[in-house]
Amino acid sequence: MKATEQLQRLEEAVASATAREGQVVAEGSRASRALSAAEGDLEMFHQAVGAGEPEDPGEEERLRLAVRDARERGEPGVWQAKLSGAEQARVAAEQERDAFGRANFSEIAGEQAPKDRPVAERLQAAWDELTAAEAAYAERVRAWTRIVPFGDLTAADVPPVPTSGGDQNVVRSRFAAGVEPPTPRPLRRALEEQAA
Repeated sequence: MKATEQLQRLEEAVASATAREGQVVAEGSRASRALSAAEGDLEMFHQAVGAGEPEDPGEEERLRLAVRDARERGEPGVWQAKLSGAEQARVAAEQERDAFGRANFSEIAGEQAPKDRPVAERLQAAWDELTAAEAAYAERVRAWTRIVPFGDLTAADVPPVPTSGGDQNVVRSRFAAGVEPPTPRPLRRALEEQAA
């Protein structure tokens, strides 16, 4: 097995241990809330009886048993021990992963490096294509911007170049929404209606 694959398995073990730790925390919180709810129900029963409602020994016993059961499930010491065990398992998994990574770094790096050149070349080709496409889109925007006044439209009706503005989040959101053609929006709607 390659060192990278072994490292991946160790990282999966860390993720699993981390998830288990989170699960223990969530279960402990649920148990604590269940105990609070059971104690609250018993207290409300006693308040109702104190306010003059008839006593119901069967209901009181049921509520007392619910509190007892919730206490057993929500015992803080038990959950602290479980959480401590889960933390120890996570730390041990992290230490094993880190020790393996340090001991086998050269081998892992040797397996990773050959993947870098093709990715860099792909990104360069994508950048070159994006630059050319951006220039073509900008040219279409300029062409429309020159003629929109003749149709009682404004430059604001022409979509901006999707990559303009410099804010990466804005650019990403534009691409995520889908790049619209540079056709002015009111004209595009009219053409689409005619086509339909």
